[in-house]
Amino acid sequence: MPTEADFRLPRTVIPSHYAISLEPDLEAATFAGTVGVDVDVVEPVQEVMLNATEIDISKAALVDGDGNRLTASVVYDDDTERATLRLDGTAAPGKWRVEAEFTGILNDQLRGFYRSSYVDVEGNEKTIATTQFEAPDARRAFPCWDEPDLKATYDVTLVVEEGLMAVSNGAEISRVPAGDGKVEVTFATTMKISTYLVAFVVGELEATAAVDVDGTPLRIVFVPGKEDLTEFALEMGAHSLRFFVDYYGIPYPGDKLDMIAIPDFAWGAMENLGAITYREQALLLDRKKASQLELLRVADVIAHEIAHMWFGDLVTMKWWNGIWLNEAFATFAELKCVDAYRPDWHRWDRYAASRTHSMHIDALAATRPIEFPVASPEESTAMFDSLTYIKGSSVLRMLEQYLGEEAFRTGVSNYLKQHAYGNTETADLWVALEDASGQPVGEIMDGWIFQGGFPVVTVGTADGGYQIEQRQFRYLGQGDKRWKIPLRFRDADGDERFLLTEDAKLHAADGIVVNAGGDGFYRVAYTPDLLADLRTRLDTLRPAERYGVVSDTWASVLKGDTEADEFASLVGSMSGESDLDVWGAMLTGLTELDRVVSSDTRPNLQSFVRGLVGDKMDELGWQPDPGDSDRTRELRGLMIRAMGNLGSDKDTQQAAAQMWEQSQEGADYDAEVRDAALGVLAANGSMDEFDRFIEIHLTANDPQDVVKYLRAATAIPEKDAVERLFQMVIDGEIRRQDTMWVVALLVGHRENGPRAWSLLQDNWDAALASMPPQNARHIIDLIYFRSEPDVAADIEQWLADHPIEAAQQYAEQQIELMKVRVGLREREADRLSF
Repeated sequence: MPTEADFRLPRTVIPSHYAISLEPDLEAATFAGTVGVDVDVVEPVQEVMLNATEIDISKAALVDGDGNRLTASVVYDDDTERATLRLDGTAAPGKWRVEAEFTGILNDQLRGFYRSSYVDVEGNEKTIATTQFEAPDARRAFPCWDEPDLKATYDVTLVVEEGLMAVSNGAEISRVPAGDGKVEVTFATTMKISTYLVAFVVGELEATAAVDVDGTPLRIVFVPGKEDLTEFALEMGAHSLRFFVDYYGIPYPGDKLDMIAIPDFAWGAMENLGAITYREQALLLDRKKASQLELLRVADVIAHEIAHMWFGDLVTMKWWNGIWLNEAFATFAELKCVDAYRPDWHRWDRYAASRTHSMHIDALAATRPIEFPVASPEESTAMFDSLTYIKGSSVLRMLEQYLGEEAFRTGVSNYLKQHAYGNTETADLWVALEDASGQPVGEIMDGWIFQGGFPVVTVGTADGGYQIEQRQFRYLGQGDKRWKIPLRFRDADGDERFLLTEDAKLHAADGIVVNAGGDGFYRVAYTPDLLADLRTRLDTLRPAERYGVVSDTWASVLKGDTEADEFASLVGSMSGESDLDVWGAMLTGLTELDRVVSSDTRPNLQSFVRGLVGDKMDELGWQPDPGDSDRTRELRGLMIRAMGNLGSDKDTQQAAAQMWEQSQEGADYDAEVRDAALGVLAANGSMDEFDRFIEIHLTANDPQDVVKYLRAATAIPEKDAVERLFQMVIDGEIRRQDTMWVVALLVGHRENGPRAWSLLQDNWDAALASMPPQNARHIIDLIYFRSEPDVAADIEQWLADHPIEAAQQYAEQQIELMKVRVGLREREADRLSF
């Protein structure tokens, strides 16, 4: 069994500074480079081991301060992605410089130093060279010590054709002719950073004028023709910089900040110091026509990446097992930042839906701890999931609310100041928070971080008080884990909090609400009498608490402890609900039931939905009022979708089709109504609509439209639609960055899913080859919607026989989620009454 030690480089030679020069050839998709690395030789060595893969080192040597030179031959180990420089002598302890010349390829795998492309306004295809080094892929661009705790400073020089833009981590400090129509662009020395945070981008790009954010120049970099889509990103970037300087109490650690929109990008964004790279959809939008979801997505991603400039870049994990803390904290911090930007968006309430998704994963036998041992860097890929980002940030929020926001903030600031430019482990943050709060943070949090799962808190009456107990919540089978729960409750006397370590009797006034505020990462199960009482006073609960009642009831249905008719009764009593997120929870459960009910029962469910939604739809209408909040506008769109799709209301479907046609002819409709109309049209559309959606997808300039219309095409219920889209994936007509989610949506489609699964089996290797290997597991994101027993059994057997690289546990989770839905179908398909 491999261990971490098998993948760690020897500590006999330690880097401190890199001088990198690269010359990419965009037409040939290759590059040449040199690197000089200042190192400390700790003990006498006859070889130097570092990381290198997909590059050819043609010359290498070790040079001391007096110019003495030890020439090296190079031996590669492809399995460990290492290169060993075998010296022609012995290097004594002291200061040396590793010098190397090398060549490499600009690959199409969206990792390392890779190529991206776009088509300009004249129809010419243009190539960009860009980087993505996390997890460890700097080794694909230059020989290096590609481990996060081996931080160093960097001087970067890029030799590029005249007229091309070049961007790296530091500010550009010179641009001089280099002959043959090329220029040499040199960038300022960086602070100490890990290799995975180094970046360089070269291509025919443009940039906004720099905005001075309290001394930090901020720009948006983009392909030509998209400057009109940068306004919101500049505004959100400036807000985020100022917010985090204040929140952390530490100046921005870089000398400038460029936010770069890349046409082909495997992830959402990457927190390279001073040169953050983004998928175009995560950075660029037209705020005059953007929906609330699109604005929120861009705001979230910008805030997340800028939060990393301190938490991740200034202070970095020691090894890849610590990825969770980087990403969980940045997710927590993004929510703080966006909530400060627009309090009226109720960002923390909105986050409940994300938290619920991570709880679905964490309620499985196949869940995992937030932090777990990582041997090879590739194993850290499993950490880029909902448990890391969402559960991790949720338990941090729960902790913050228990400790108090100021104590938490003080602890975080002290942690960053103490470990600036260094590397840490999880316990280092707990120590800082303990010092700031006086609470046993490590003792509380270790159970949440180092064991998978979460509790359900049961609440019953006992001797004039309440009996509070906990047990592990699992969908299938039983669990016996326990937690120290930072519990918040409210009664007639107000909000209280305490640490639940053992089952306890709670003396509280009438009207108890457990998980007050809704920030706890646990479910609540009241005894029938208490739940009945709670349902009579739902209007006295905060929206996040009503969300919790609905979400916890639906989770109990999935588990099999509550019948679906009881859930329908609950939501049926809430037709007067006014909160967007609570409506989202109500409709999520009904949508899942729509996937499993019998064909005889489905019309009854649709009628139930029309009755549930109708009054709210009539109240909101199709057109916004001048005083509508953003959330009210979004709620209107949600009601239109629910009525037209889940309720199958013919009048709504006809009106949506007409409205979308008018919007294409220039009619100015509210973004939420326009997008809702598109969603209804797509879910009930024909191949004529499919063709129009694909045409818009292929020709749109706004990346939001590019994705929106491709997504709409996946919703078309015609069989030909799934055939066409699947062929587009195989033929490379859909960008590699998007193929995995297109396939996932097709497999998850209510009507076309079984056919899509069959097509995926028939084209398995070609489908996997159509996407970056690091994204391949996401083609099974929605297999849990395949609750048909025969299809589910086929999927399980296929994945056992055709494992996806680095996705064993992820596949186990998705299969178990699928079994939960198979059970739901078996229990509820014929007994639902509505």
